[in-house]
Amino acid sequence: MTEYLVVKFPKPRKVLLNDNPLGNTNDLLPVDEGGKYTVSLEKPPYDFMPPEQEIDLHDTAPLNPLEVEFEET
Repeated sequence: MTEYLVVKFPKPRKVLLNDNPLGNTNDLLPVDEGGKYTVSLEKPPYDFMPPEQEIDLHDTAPLNPLEVEFEET
């Protein structure tokens, strides 16, 4: 079942899911299957915190995605 994720960051950046490119920050990103994943942003630059986040993606919808936020450093 498709799940949905939005990764928030003030600047445009590529989103990595388990080190694989998924899409861009601040866009609605479909993920083929729910489950546990590691989310990060493309580097360099190393201008965000935390370096990565562990998520458990389940029970989402296009109008109710899981939102993950990275802060600019």
